[in-house]
Amino acid sequence: MSSVRLETLEREMELLRAALYREIEGEYKRLSHTSILPISRELDEILNQYYAEKKRRPS
Repeated sequence: MSSVRLETLEREMELLRAALYREIEGEYKRLSHTSILPISRELDEILNQYYAEKKRRPS
């Protein structure tokens, strides 16, 4: 993957984080709301892809 791919993943992570914050609306008890799980799972997948790519790249 190229650095463009990493940048794309970073943008996706930020968008998903923002979506989570909007759903939570400052009320952390909403973390168990059913609307949170799909966003959280998608963010987890993007994070996994991002860190796997970072691990493959030379330092």
